[in-house]
This record gives sequence, C-alpha cells and structure tokens, in this order.
Amino acid sequence: MERLFEENKIRTFTGKFIDPLDPDPSLINIIDIAHALAKQCRFSGHINQFYSVAEHSMFVSNLMQSDQDKLCGLLHDAAEAYLIDMPRPIKHRLTNFCEIEDKLHRVIASVFKIQYPFLDTVKEADNFALRWEWVNMVINDRNTGLDHKFAKRSFLGTYELLATRIGSLTQNV
Repeated sequence: MERLFEENKIRTFTGKFIDPLDPDPSLINIIDIAHALAKQCRFSGHINQFYSVAEHSMFVSNLMQSDQDKLCGLLHDAAEAYLIDMPRPIKHRLTNFCEIEDKLHRVIASVFKIQYPFLDTVKEADNFALRWEWVNMVINDRNTGLDHKFAKRSFLGTYELLATRIGSLTQNV
C-alpha cells in the first residue's frame, strides 16, 4: 500500500516526502517548486483575482539583467513551495521562521547552483514587484493573473531556458 504521509514531512506534488526544517537536497525538485508556487496566491489571497507566487517570481526574474541573476530572481521564493507564502508581517514575528527559510534557501541554492544569500538587486526587484503588484493588482484591481497550469508551464519554461543558458540545468522539466 502506498504511503500517504510521514511524520514531520510534507508530501510534494511528485510524491516525495520532505522535511522542510531539515531538507534533503536530493528531494528538491523544480517540478514541485513550479507546481506549488503556481497554486499559491499572493497577498495571502487578499486580492480580487488569483495571482500566483510563480507569476510574481517570473516578474522578479524579468527585472534582472544577467541570466544568472534572472535565475536567482525566478527562484527567490522557491522555499515557499515547501513552507508556503508567509506574509512578511507574520514571517518576521515568528521566532525562527526566517532561520528555517534561510536553511531551505541555502539547500535550494546549492541544488540549482544559484547565489545565496541573494544579491541586493534581487531583493530590490522583489520589493519593486511587491509595490507594483499591490498598487496595480490590489488597489487598482488590474489583475490579469494566469491560470495556474499556464503559470506552472511558464515558470518551468523560464527555468529551463535560463538554466540551459548558464549551464546549470540540474533536472529535466
């Protein structure tokens, strides 16, 4: 009989069991990341139309200059595939959430051969995207969010293109 759960682990889309607090690098998977981020709504769902973390990640990626930085931008929220998109006001109040997220980011960065901690330019692009999304998608209700299946395919296509260009394609998509 197939295992349905394991203590202290989450089951991913591809059927892996991962402990987000003690992640095994061999279990980190770009398909799981793309799938989960495409299904998570930004702003804790407090938005008129669905807009995914995957779309936000592609937006941040598009703000970057080099392919390496674009890949960092694309994967800057990859830990949220395993920890969820925790709103900043909550994230920074939880006593060790940032420490847990940092550990997971380090593992993900090693798997996908990206720089971590992220460059200031990635953080600046993330903050720019946050402000732009809030004003345009929440306040002015100009959201044209993608269907989650299309967002997932777009995220994976962007990953494959960038990783191939910089020679760090680690997994088939």
